[in-house]
Amino acid sequence: MSPTRLFFTGNPGEKVTQTVTLQNSSDKDYVFNLNYKDWVRDEDGNKVYLDAGSSKTSNASWVSTLENAITVPAKSTKEIVVTMQIPTNASKSAVTNSMLFFTQLPQQADQVRAQNGIGIITLFEVGLHIFYTPPGNNVKSLDITNISEVSNAGAANRKVAVSIHNDGNTVNDATVELELTDTDHGKEIKLPAISISMLPNTDQVVHFSLPDNISGNFLGVAIIKMAGSNDLRVGEKNFKF
Repeated sequence: MSPTRLFFTGNPGEKVTQTVTLQNSSDKDYVFNLNYKDWVRDEDGNKVYLDAGSSKTSNASWVSTLENAITVPAKSTKEIVVTMQIPTNASKSAVTNSMLFFTQLPQQADQVRAQNGIGIITLFEVGLHIFYTPPGNNVKSLDITNISEVSNAGAANRKVAVSIHNDGNTVNDATVELELTDTDHGKEIKLPAISISMLPNTDQVVHFSLPDNISGNFLGVAIIKMAGSNDLRVGEKNFKF
């Protein structure tokens, strides 16, 4: 699927469209059922799926396609036009979101093979993120609200948690880095960066696993690099491991 995210914008009452492409490189046709869900992220950044229309930031009822089921023939591509009808009473400040799922349907040949085999039909599902951002929303900002160790001294799987709040008014993609400097010996440890994507006015905690043998006094520096911006957020915390 390309793209995997659609970002719509427009004024209340306006109808806007975008196109998503499904590519089938296999030797068989695939049939998909289209259905909608709402989703939010929990504190750890994992998606939690909800019934369409149940989230306060849902735009599932605004979205439609020409077909509720599509076939992507073997060795071909299929373009799907996704339409968003922005309600006349839509908020001029709230970002909304939903997910359009393409769920594979079993074909008769699949069912026959399952009956003649071990009875398992392998199906798959792909999700298309759908966002609506009001035209006036252009503030990208993330704030580091806390940095702390989240495990007891001497425990296995020790981690440092960086708490982040999206205080802007747009969806914000970013990478979070954590660098540790041994203040006694000058040794530096740079942990692998972690990518995040946050809706406005949401909170997320990013966990960095520490090396097993880390010991001593360290200065921890957390750095947030926001996509499409040269603006950085930096936070510091002294640790004794």
